[in-house]
Amino acid sequence: MESIIAKKYAKALMRICNQDTIRQVYVLYAEISTAFNIPKFNTIIHSYAISRESKLALLKSFVSSPMDTSAEKLLELLVKNDRISLLPFVVQELKRIINFQQNTYHANLYSKQELDADSLNNIGQKLGKKLGVALQVHQVISDSIEGIRLEVVDLGIEIAFLRNKFIQELQDFILKKI
Repeated sequence: MESIIAKKYAKALMRICNQDTIRQVYVLYAEISTAFNIPKFNTIIHSYAISRESKLALLKSFVSSPMDTSAEKLLELLVKNDRISLLPFVVQELKRIINFQQNTYHANLYSKQELDADSLNNIGQKLGKKLGVALQVHQVISDSIEGIRLEVVDLGIEIAFLRNKFIQELQDFILKKI
């Protein structure tokens, strides 16, 4: 639910700002959203005893550089509507928009064994070339996978070579030939 609402805020911001401003807003909001990992910060943000002005001042204090007017207005709007907790989701959505504009996407490679950086770069370059995008591959080590699975969520692509599936297909092929 939060991501749907955050998507609307990010799209509205995208309509009124240019690409450079969107990148600046993303950096500012990313600075603020790191504070959401602190439990005491979350307690303060969700407290009804603390005024909205104080919450807004607290959020602005996390930013090291001056805020753009549209970034400040969106932050004020989030505070006014008690939707401050949507800020990390807005950051994710802004990152997705920036990546889309730059034609850059992130892929997760799930495997049991760790691959070296050269292999990951090679996979990213070759698959990115086939898809016509810039692809950054990040590895996720998972003991539950018997094989390899590459997932590009934003493009809706999943490529998998799993041991169990290969064995099953090999058995089916042999049975059909008999």
